[in-house]
Amino acid sequence: MKIAITGGASAGHVVPALAVADELATFGAQLVFIGRGGSIESEYAERAGLPFRAVPAAGLKRHRSWGNLLMPLTVLRGVAAAWRVMRLERPDALFSKGSYVSVPVGMAAWLCKVPIVIHESDRSLGLANRILARLAETVCFSTPPAPTTPRWLSAKAAVTGLPLRSDLTTADPDGLRERLGVTGSARVLLAFCGSSGSQRVNQAVRAQLDALCDQYAVLHVCGKGNLDPSLEGRAGYWQVEYLHEDMNDALHLADTVIGRAGATTLAELEALAIPAVLVPLPTSVSRGDQIENAAAYAERNPGRCIVVADEALTDGKPLVEACERLREAPREADPGTVAHHAREAAGQVARLTLAVARSALVRR
Repeated sequence: MKIAITGGASAGHVVPALAVADELATFGAQLVFIGRGGSIESEYAERAGLPFRAVPAAGLKRHRSWGNLLMPLTVLRGVAAAWRVMRLERPDALFSKGSYVSVPVGMAAWLCKVPIVIHESDRSLGLANRILARLAETVCFSTPPAPTTPRWLSAKAAVTGLPLRSDLTTADPDGLRERLGVTGSARVLLAFCGSSGSQRVNQAVRAQLDALCDQYAVLHVCGKGNLDPSLEGRAGYWQVEYLHEDMNDALHLADTVIGRAGATTLAELEALAIPAVLVPLPTSVSRGDQIENAAAYAERNPGRCIVVADEALTDGKPLVEACERLREAPREADPGTVAHHAREAAGQVARLTLAVARSALVRR
């Protein structure tokens, strides 16, 4: 079997897609990743050793932008390019993890009669998945869909959980501590907001560095192009654009995390039982899914999670206060539970994708 994989724009889409790819490979499937050239998905796929095919794609901006007028043309170009990839690679099925790059790829797969399986991390479908759900054979959800889900969607829904990175249980936090030069007794604060970072969170963390460094050794993953040269060498503070292999080590090393509330981030934090200060994306730049995610997560993890509204960051003091309250929060992750979370959902999605591919072959 050959399975095409698509999804991108952020690590929250790419990391689960690669977790499913790992499971598909264990079943002997050939793989090809389709995404934008020069993107996070191309970089991650290359690091994973997957063949990569580039197609143009553009997302809908949530503010007024001339780019939105050109977006349909880019999508059409993407569909044409993805159609050529489908004819060249001839996959037996497409697995899509979402984001705008998945739309032209999914449309091209449908035109080529390649069956589609999609996965949604949140309780409600994102825009790309709302478009592709009509074309898909199976729609996988991390949690049971809302009661208001249409009947046609419920008929093709499968609750699988959220695929997590396959290396979640094989970390070397002590090695990372040594590489950074963090003293053995220092508690570690990991601040990260995805591969692109967040200017508001970055500014809030840096505005309160003195107060945060009084409590923690601060490892700040600030996003590409967001390093502050004036802070290089500052005692108790380490800044990097982003982490790849070291990200898993950083999660195990962290005593507290400051981050956004993407579904993948929350699943990893919950599996590892890391106390977290969550700053969900506001509705001005999102559909509000992170606000819902953060509220549900805080309810499930009382005493181990504090939610700070993005608009409340101001000078960063709410982050300091939240970190102070979480200093004594328990962290008791069960390695067996972590391993189960890391592999079970990815394996279930992989099996569903292969089953859809086999059914399509039988129909032919």
